Amino acid sequence: MIDPDAEVQAAIRDVFAAFAAGGSAFQVVAAFVGRRFPLRAYGGAWAGQLRWGKLTHSRALGVLRNPCYAGAYVYGRYSTRRQVQPDGTVRTGIKLLPREQWPIVLLDHHEGYWTWAEYLAAEAKLKANCTHVGARPAREGLALCQGIMFCGSCGRPMTTRYHRHGQAAYGCSSSRADHEATATCRSIRADIVDDAVADLVLSTLSPNQVERALAAADEVSDRYARSHRAAELAIERAQYDADRAERAFNAVEPENRMVARTLEARWEARLAALDQAQAALAAAREARPALPDRTALLALAADLPGLWHAPDTKDRDRSACCEP
Repeated sequence: MIDPDAEVQAAIRDVFAAFAAGGSAFQVVAAFVGRRFPLRAYGGAWAGQLRWGKLTHSRALGVLRNPCYAGAYVYGRYSTRRQVQPDGTVRTGIKLLPREQWPIVLLDHHEGYWTWAEYLAAEAKLKANCTHVGARPAREGLALCQGIMFCGSCGRPMTTRYHRHGQAAYGCSSSRADHEATATCRSIRADIVDDAVADLVLSTLSPNQVERALAAADEVSDRYARSHRAAELAIERAQYDADRAERAFNAVEPENRMVARTLEARWEARLAALDQAQAALAAAREARPALPDRTALLALAADLPGLWHAPDTKDRDRSACCEP
């Protein structure tokens, strides 16, 4: 079932919202910088207790790849194999099976945080992000077509190299390293290709640029709202802890100074945590940039080339527009 704690629910929902906006587990972790993430303990002395810590990349992948969050009950995701080593010891290994080989999959088994279709789309996106299997997601470099350029002679991927003075080039270096280069394999300056590609991209995006700009503004507003809501829930939890510590301190007998000192120190620690949570919310609100109003946004959307060439537009955003 969905965790009854509202702060836990908000954190889990924000994982999927951050993935929808960024398209990778790396971007999910970046969205949680400076924010804690929940973890329910299972087994042992801490069983059932709620603990908080940093959201790691592996933890984000675990949430995104878990079909339980899509409302599905699954059995048989992993297979266990035992092998006898030459020295006679038995080694047990666990392997993740492909989704098609899961023996039991019950859809709509319980309430989830997203749909099964969204889960399948995220599975495909995560697979497309794995560069060690040939994927080429958008990068932060200034070369617009980095990772998606192929040589027209040998057909192999072209690498991207950066030189001094902010210049980049696409080269068919892998074919030369493997002695498979043809007589027409070449290198080319990146800006020559990028300018032509940018013109095509801008002409393609222009008919829908207003809708895209409004959708992007709504997504940014939702992101800030989720971030502020998380800070508000953290304050609510800190206030509860401080009030609970105060009640415990007031309930102790004044003569029992050994216990009173401990409870007083605990109360002061909870009050300090409350002050930190309130300061975090204030800092988040001050750091929020002012979004342009609808009229200004429509004016900006009408000048898509100006937005494309603006100095504050990130190279990764430009590259994402050119993904195949």
